[in-house]
Amino acid sequence: MKYLLLLFLSSTISFSQISFEKVNQKTKKLIENYKTKEDLPGVAVSVSYNDTILFSEGFGYADLENRIKVEPSKTKFDIGSVTKTITICSLARLAELDSIKFEESIYKYLPELPHKGYDFTIAQLGAHLSGLQRDSSEEIFEPTCKLNKNNFFEYYKKDNQIYKPQTKYMYSNLGYKILGLVLEKKSGLEIEKCNKKLIFDILKLTNTHKDSIEFSDSSVSKLYLFERKNYNTLKGYSCEFKYGEGCFLSTSEDLIKFGNALLFPEKLLKKETLVYLIKNQKTTDGKNTDYGIGFSSRKDANGNYYYGHEGNWIGSRAFMYIYPKSKLVITLLANRMMNSKKYNHIQIVPEVAKKYIDFLGRKTN
Repeated sequence: MKYLLLLFLSSTISFSQISFEKVNQKTKKLIENYKTKEDLPGVAVSVSYNDTILFSEGFGYADLENRIKVEPSKTKFDIGSVTKTITICSLARLAELDSIKFEESIYKYLPELPHKGYDFTIAQLGAHLSGLQRDSSEEIFEPTCKLNKNNFFEYYKKDNQIYKPQTKYMYSNLGYKILGLVLEKKSGLEIEKCNKKLIFDILKLTNTHKDSIEFSDSSVSKLYLFERKNYNTLKGYSCEFKYGEGCFLSTSEDLIKFGNALLFPEKLLKKETLVYLIKNQKTTDGKNTDYGIGFSSRKDANGNYYYGHEGNWIGSRAFMYIYPKSKLVITLLANRMMNSKKYNHIQIVPEVAKKYIDFLGRKTN
């Protein structure tokens, strides 16, 4: 805990002292290579230091057919599971208002939720330590899905609690559906309106809102699948009842604002709240999960600590990584789903981060 508090007190250097031009050029080359290796139609990348954007560029196209280029301030991508961080931060705002308590049983807030073998808390749901399976048994990724808020409790009876809470880390979208229901019930608002009130309006995230199969806007990137050396446009997939765990749209520059609000306490959350959320959770046998509550929380392959989240959705990918010691926030959005069999995609943001961290380290020594 003391280590996490010290991260927020790290020293910074002023922009008048340095030029980031050379490291920005290295970043541009890295992303161009990444786009080629991953066969991406379009990518948006933004980097900030000490709450000021150093680099923000679009690469390729949001819409290949109409030749609409990616613009990091305007092009909206589906951010997938980065949405989980938004859900948790809205719940944390409610906790700061004494509306909920993370360590209390979920049944205090949703008594109608069918019981499983073990009780679990809001915190355990947020940390993927509830023992619940990954997705609802009725979850399908099609233009229509019969699972909705009206029938969820009935279908939930079919779902499994595979582990006793806290004994195993198991990533669970199902758990975040439940957290979305808590958020709506305690706020009295539909989830997008709740997020807008508690986060988006405060931070002026004007390009962040829920996705929808009915939603059509030229600023929203199309979704692509790359098969047999050809790009195929994907049809929209149902986002109904997925807004607790995913299906929000944003730009790389909106996510930079959000990331900086999570880097500098009191912009959105109190320091003690932020430290609580990003603290690496442990299972009952003492193993670190590399996840806090709504946040990945770990060291990257280069040994640099970060917190944030990744997103992977049909036709899109997203990263928001916050490096507190170096006061860096890096966001990357693209319009093709990640393929783990090819390029080691999760290393691209750490590679970009290392360029800036090494550069800043040389300037302060």
